[in-house]
Amino acid sequence: MNKSAIRIIIILSAISLLGLVITQTFWVMKAVKIAEKQHNHRVNIALDEVINEMITRHDTSFSVNQGNSLISNITESFFEVIDTVLLKRLMDKYIDYHRLNENYYYTIVQTQDDSVIFASAPGIEKYRKGERHKACLSCLWKEEYYHLEVYFPSQRQQIILEMSMWLGVSGLFILIVILSFAFIIMTIIRQKKISEIRNDFINNMTHEFKTPISTISLAAEVLTRADPSSSSERIQKYSRIIFDENQRMKNQVERVLQVAMLDRGEFSLNKSAFDLHQLIREIIKNICIEKCEEQSTFSFSFNAAQNSIYADKMHITNVLVNLVENAIKYSNGHPVIKIETWNTDRGIGFSIEDKGIGMAHDTLRHIFDKFYRVPTGNIHNVKGFGLGLYYVRNIVDMHHGTIDVTSEPNKGSRFEISLPFTNP
Repeated sequence: MNKSAIRIIIILSAISLLGLVITQTFWVMKAVKIAEKQHNHRVNIALDEVINEMITRHDTSFSVNQGNSLISNITESFFEVIDTVLLKRLMDKYIDYHRLNENYYYTIVQTQDDSVIFASAPGIEKYRKGERHKACLSCLWKEEYYHLEVYFPSQRQQIILEMSMWLGVSGLFILIVILSFAFIIMTIIRQKKISEIRNDFINNMTHEFKTPISTISLAAEVLTRADPSSSSERIQKYSRIIFDENQRMKNQVERVLQVAMLDRGEFSLNKSAFDLHQLIREIIKNICIEKCEEQSTFSFSFNAAQNSIYADKMHITNVLVNLVENAIKYSNGHPVIKIETWNTDRGIGFSIEDKGIGMAHDTLRHIFDKFYRVPTGNIHNVKGFGLGLYYVRNIVDMHHGTIDVTSEPNKGSRFEISLPFTNP
């Protein structure tokens, strides 16, 4: 699948997910509004029932027509008609009956000037700024008009609380969809990257094997067609070429097999005590015989007073070889490499520093990934499988050590490794 197809899939999926979230949010808000309307309707019914029962309890003093409007003259004062204790009892009764929020307040208000003449609790004015539920008391008192107001300070919170299970489940499903979408997108991108890395690995491996195979084939053909009277030096020369190229292929295969063993957990260390400084000198000597240019510069700063460690010598050798070869490969012109050692509280540390092409910050995050190869720009002579630093990190981890990298583009890189002292 090409990048444009993946990009289109991601965009369409993101738009669909966004549409789903917006739609779900719209319906949640719609459901809250419907619940508020139902709540208001129940409040109005409760207030009507309160007024009707008060009328019924005062039927000896009231005369009600067909429309339940009082037409008789009332001589009593207002609070002789309105029993506030009875009003409180009836309010509690019908509020509970209609399953409304018990956290409520009410007032009796003079309609003409909107003044409060009775309140169920002090400081009621702050609640009057919110939503009011009104019921007319003109049927109880006609000389001046009054009405009953009820306030529910936590009405919205109560509605949301009643819907909390439904809202929670809906939010959970949306979250699962979002996380699943993110996981799928990350998986697609990761698989795409793995596919590209795998293809690069196959191409690199094919190239690495093609060259020695061609050389071996050519040398073998020369030997096959050689005159029996050919000099022994010539035969020895081509035999050496075959041997060297075969050894080169063997080393490449061995490196791939070692990484495979690391991944399967079948890797074991064979530890022994050895002198790290002496090992470094031997490695540099052997590398320079084969790969160093005449003007390659190596400098040593052996500051470790205790330079004997207990580790797997073969794999520590491979670690050093990988780092030094990388320093040589990724150097512009003539390599300048500095190797330094020092002692730490728990062991010994060493660093390999070069003045090569360096690496960007984004590259540093991936250099220890399997099959990852550092981009080299216009440099095309850098070969490899992208397994070296992956192998280095795993070997250091198996020795319970640490590895740190600092690098700047066009200024070089520095690899620092610390290994603990381990007694046999």
